[in-house]
Amino acid sequence: MQRTSVFIVGGGPSGLSMALLLNRFNIDYVLVEQNLTTTTHPKARGTWVRTMELFRQWGVEDRVVRRGLPDGATGFAFVESMSGREYGRVPREPDLGQSPTWKCTISQDVVEEELLIAARQDARGKIYQGVEYVGHEEDENGVTVTTSDVRSGHKQVYHAKLLIAADGAGSVVRRRVGIEMRGPASLAVMSNDYWQADLSHLPIVRQMGAFRIAPAQLGVPVGTILNTNGCDKWLTVSKLADGDAQVEPPSDDEVVRVARAHTGIPNLEVKIINRSVWRVTKQIADRYSKGRTYLIGDAAHRFPPTGGYGMNTGIQDAHNLAWKLALVLTGKASIALLSTYDVERRPIGHANADFSLGNSLRFRLMDEAFKTSNEAQIEFWIRDAVHHSHSIGLGLGFSYEQGAVISDGTVHRGLVTNLYRPSDRPGGRYPHLWLDLARKRSTLDLFDTRFVVVHGPKSGDWAQAAKEAGERLGIVIDTFRLDAVDPRDGLEMGMRGAVVVRPDGHVAWRTPGGEGESLTTVLGRVMSRLLTLG
Repeated sequence: MQRTSVFIVGGGPSGLSMALLLNRFNIDYVLVEQNLTTTTHPKARGTWVRTMELFRQWGVEDRVVRRGLPDGATGFAFVESMSGREYGRVPREPDLGQSPTWKCTISQDVVEEELLIAARQDARGKIYQGVEYVGHEEDENGVTVTTSDVRSGHKQVYHAKLLIAADGAGSVVRRRVGIEMRGPASLAVMSNDYWQADLSHLPIVRQMGAFRIAPAQLGVPVGTILNTNGCDKWLTVSKLADGDAQVEPPSDDEVVRVARAHTGIPNLEVKIINRSVWRVTKQIADRYSKGRTYLIGDAAHRFPPTGGYGMNTGIQDAHNLAWKLALVLTGKASIALLSTYDVERRPIGHANADFSLGNSLRFRLMDEAFKTSNEAQIEFWIRDAVHHSHSIGLGLGFSYEQGAVISDGTVHRGLVTNLYRPSDRPGGRYPHLWLDLARKRSTLDLFDTRFVVVHGPKSGDWAQAAKEAGERLGIVIDTFRLDAVDPRDGLEMGMRGAVVVRPDGHVAWRTPGGEGESLTTVLGRVMSRLLTLG
């Protein structure tokens, strides 16, 4: 039997993100992935702003951007064919400078490759591909996990303190621990057809990231073509049936015929790379943890792909959970801290699932308008589609209203999906501000593996308070003094105020200042409450 602190089942984006994060916290782990390689199918496509902020912190942003579509090619076009009539476009989402980075249109296969490289470069644990999770048993001291090598059949037993289920939508771990999924298991049956054809001569492929094809030609189905590299690799997503009907996918010859019709190039040379059939679902686990097992990614939530929040939500699940695991495993926080993972992340799963389903329904109504050639309806739904791809308010503006957060009594102002309002209110992501004239260092760079007190220039000696409170609690608390505090930047704490920011960059506590007792006492009480939830 081998021993490890954390055992991770699944080497997709969520599992690899967890491994990479545990490296940063110096926590040992074992990760097993039953497939011999990372995925060879594009699957999800797009890393949104918050995910790119994490990639920037983890050192993978530049490599991801180099392999993604050009920055301008992130719009959505509605066309009869890629070389034919264009009904309208949704342009790229405007970058208003509210983040040190920006979203990148890139497919999941590339993301997995880059995360795996990064995780292995500075590994505190072991990552095994071609090793299958067989089962586990839990006792008062941890979990005993059995694995099997998919090639040799060799069995191995591990003992871990905690188990992470990152094994996807059909999670075997989730089923073994008896966590149920709530919501419709199959809204539609879909086909993903990944194919190769050189379309680099079409100017539109360097301008758009996705195409909704509404063909005028009879016998050609509606479909969406996703631009994966701006040149010669394309993913066609089409609906085979509503509900959970049993249908035969089209033949390879039919896929080639439809690709030629969708591109508007009758003699296009098309090579099929791979194909898959899947089901659109909207399901959230009724709990994100049970005993010593924690669900992240698709094991915890399954969304329609419209909106691109599945992979992004899973990566951010890992980011929320990792710092809590690290504090508990090193004895610096109560086990109760781990209960906040479900409290904080499950509402986000529901919100992102609702957003994704709304986008799916919009396309259905848009397709009906195309079928009837209703120009007014077509124009209306194309204009409305801006809410599909312009979603920075959802991606950055989400807030944890309960959990490892101490409310200051202010009321959440609501969320507008396409508009982000920075705020230092407890629960939300701390606002981005550049800290140098060269625009290289952001406030977001302050938050990584430690709690940080960010305070105004007229506040008290928080550095001394952090030193004294940290020594009493056995943790290191960093501090940073802002030279200017402007409410227009979302910094409402004031010149004399302060906030405590968690390692994941979310504000845990806020004060405008004026405490009637020592800052050491105040900070000690705040940190003790956060670490013990007492």
